[in-house]
Amino acid sequence: MYKELSKDEDFSKSYPTWVIAYCVDINSFFVTNQRHFFWEYDNEFSCESDAIEYFKTHLDEFRKIRNEILTSTGGWSVNSDLYLENTQESFKYDETNIS
Repeated sequence: MYKELSKDEDFSKSYPTWVIAYCVDINSFFVTNQRHFFWEYDNEFSCESDAIEYFKTHLDEFRKIRNEILTSTGGWSVNSDLYLENTQESFKYDETNIS
């Protein structure tokens, strides 16, 4: 959904909290203190490491989110690994854990 920026905002503004975002172009998640990305998780985190830890401990949730995005955008396989840019880690697809 399109969201207009307020007058004091731009795409490079840093915020005091961190979010988990997803980029469909490269099929990867990342943690950032900036905003206005294609998809952003609703929860905000006090620091980068808290957001990274949350992502790593909720892989099934982020796989479902990513797969919902891919269902409507296409381009990538829903069976592909999850990738986190910040740590350059790939999390293997395990169909036995997907509901």
